[in-house]
Amino acid sequence: MTKRLLHLLILLGLALVIYSCSTLGSTLVFTENDVENSPNLIVNNGFGVFSTIPSEALKGWNVHLETPDSQESPVVIDGKEMLEGKSSLRIDASNKAVLILSDPFVVRRYGGYYLRSYFKTDSPTPPKVQLRFIVFKENGKIVNRFKQKFLPKSEWNRSTISAGFIRPGARFGRLGIFIPPFKEGSVWIDNTGCFEVHGFKID
Repeated sequence: MTKRLLHLLILLGLALVIYSCSTLGSTLVFTENDVENSPNLIVNNGFGVFSTIPSEALKGWNVHLETPDSQESPVVIDGKEMLEGKSSLRIDASNKAVLILSDPFVVRRYGGYYLRSYFKTDSPTPPKVQLRFIVFKENGKIVNRFKQKFLPKSEWNRSTISAGFIRPGARFGRLGIFIPPFKEGSVWIDNTGCFEVHGFKID
């Protein structure tokens, strides 16, 4: 075998590796079309009101403020502005960072997941929100973090995450939405979801 032929074979091998890697990565780009017949793992994905008691109204979600105090929370259920259903979640401008976490849901190591949330804003200088998918072991230790930054607009727009190749030991996940402090207006959130849309083959 000549050196030239050997060199060409090595280049061909590298090209095949690069192609196979790019093909593998493309399998993790999921869309709304993939969620058909897949149950939404998020409880109260549209932020419906479940109680007249404020602390119990937001079923399925936990709200964490950067500096909790006795002042009124900037997070409220809004019955006047929504994408679907009868309400949405509104975060008003404040000097507090806000993290909204869904209740835990079961995930599989070999599952492929599509997560989404819709946002809109009336702020002239909107914050760059962050959609998160956090995966935990049974003892609460984090094994995977996925995130996507998104700048809300004046009309409803969707932010998404495609996730897979979960690390060993994964037992449950949570959808998170992080909103940094901002000065004017509000941000609305609606129609959230997490769907298992693919099952990876196990060798």
